[in-house]
Amino acid sequence: MRLLHTSDWHLGRGFHGASLRADQADMLTTVSSTVEEQRVDVVLVSGDVYDRALPPEWAVKELEDALVRLSASGTEVIVTAGNHDSAQRLGFGRGLMTASGVHIRSALEDSWTPVELTDDDGATVLVYGVPYVEPQLYAAELGVRANHTAVMTEITDRIRDDAAQRRAGMGAESRTGAAAEPRVVVMAHVFAAKGTASESERSIGAPAVPEQSLDHHQESIGGLAVVPLEVFDGFDYVALGHLHGRQRLSGRIRYSGSPLRYSFSEEHQAKGAWLIDTEALQDPAEAVTAVDWAIGRPVRRLTGTLDEMLDAEQVAQWAEAFVQITLTDPQRPERAYPRLREVYPHLMSYRYAGAGTQQRYSTYSQKLQEAETEYDVVVGFLNHVRHRAPSTEETATLEAALEAVR
Repeated sequence: MRLLHTSDWHLGRGFHGASLRADQADMLTTVSSTVEEQRVDVVLVSGDVYDRALPPEWAVKELEDALVRLSASGTEVIVTAGNHDSAQRLGFGRGLMTASGVHIRSALEDSWTPVELTDDDGATVLVYGVPYVEPQLYAAELGVRANHTAVMTEITDRIRDDAAQRRAGMGAESRTGAAAEPRVVVMAHVFAAKGTASESERSIGAPAVPEQSLDHHQESIGGLAVVPLEVFDGFDYVALGHLHGRQRLSGRIRYSGSPLRYSFSEEHQAKGAWLIDTEALQDPAEAVTAVDWAIGRPVRRLTGTLDEMLDAEQVAQWAEAFVQITLTDPQRPERAYPRLREVYPHLMSYRYAGAGTQQRYSTYSQKLQEAETEYDVVVGFLNHVRHRAPSTEETATLEAALEAVR
């Protein structure tokens, strides 16, 4: 059986105010095309299907169309709720959808109730879909402390108990003559230890620094929000969601990441999904392969002087990308933003971090105290708010204005 592990679609999200509607429609088409090309039997979506609890109507329609396409192709789809989703809204109609091969896991008790699948040879695959579980809401019900590590430990223990009971009842052999030992796949939406964060993930209790990895720490609440990998010991494959970079935490524990880039910190992240052959899972290196996707505009952080940013070769390379530009000129260049916007139509973020920001005076009042002439007062003000001295043309204008006042 072939599984496609994906997550974090974030339907309805934009990029610094720019609509991603067309890109997200392309993303869903890419998922369907991959399913067809790779002969995928089951699609796993590990949370954050939507970007917010009340998604725009077009996002709901796009999801419906995608699920209809996948279901019509004979592919099973298993979807879990993430921390961005409303579990109740995402789970509406899930009982009816099951008959169509679309399994939505949005309730706590779904966590240890698997979707039971059988391949052509009679082998069983048990997929346990764990929705995002907020510790403060569910810890008492589970009888554990209110942190992510304790909650996920209890849930995975219950999964192991359920899987053991099912194994005990599967004494028959498959048609190939091999013992009917089921494969166990777990989907979860968590911050797992050794995972690398980005700017676009909403915090779920872990003090994540973009582009840095975190580890589990027993002595802090933030550390307990990071789930240790040992919690997932014994499972054949763990399909994680939440972090947006596709990453391998161990041979059997992986994040698929988001198919699209949702922040500038994702500019170098691998984007795509994981393809899993359950028959070969005794060797994860052989069973799991990367599927690469290039969807939507590239994103790029550019740093340098204004002249470097306006260089023709630089502009030709990144004119169609979402760009973040940081200028480093010794003095703040005149009309920098409009000049950049002319050649970078998708300039989403701009700042000046040159030497001019290292001001000699911390307050304007200090400038006033040292000013000896009216001209010094005005120039001090310009330096304070613009971080650069007046140009020759501006100096002439200022002197003429002051003379007129006198």
